[in-house]
Amino acid sequence: MNVLKSLSAVLLMFSVMGCVASGPESTRVDSTKNLPVSYALQGTSTAVVGIAVDQKGFPLETVREIVLRPGQKVIFAGPDRFQIVFKDKKSPNNMIRQESKNGTITVSIPKDILVKGAYVEEFKRNKYLKFNYSIFVNGKELDPPLIIKDDF
Repeated sequence: MNVLKSLSAVLLMFSVMGCVASGPESTRVDSTKNLPVSYALQGTSTAVVGIAVDQKGFPLETVREIVLRPGQKVIFAGPDRFQIVFKDKKSPNNMIRQESKNGTITVSIPKDILVKGAYVEEFKRNKYLKFNYSIFVNGKELDPPLIIKDDF
């Protein structure tokens, strides 16, 4: 039960934070530099990212970036209908497009991602993997990065 209370508190916190997403009909009100970085919740392997929506239907940024380790996952929770599309044909779980189910999407990071052929060189060069993606809500786009690190 404490886990549910913690998840609820985190979702509530994320839903009230943020700034307007960039897009053709909006301008960025604030920089993302003041937003938190999302990590797995203490004692778990799961990060939770809330997706809020403003009065005009634009998704709101609630985190600057998501930083996970191999074997962890992120749960995106928000409106009943949204989708995540990974850019550059590059996804941690080989799923480029994911649709929400009951207002959530879970993206799991494989435990062996840092030693997979396609990502070995990038990790050696940068000491992290970066996945760019967009969250689409009501046809509007938001795109904080997903970073995979071995140690932080």
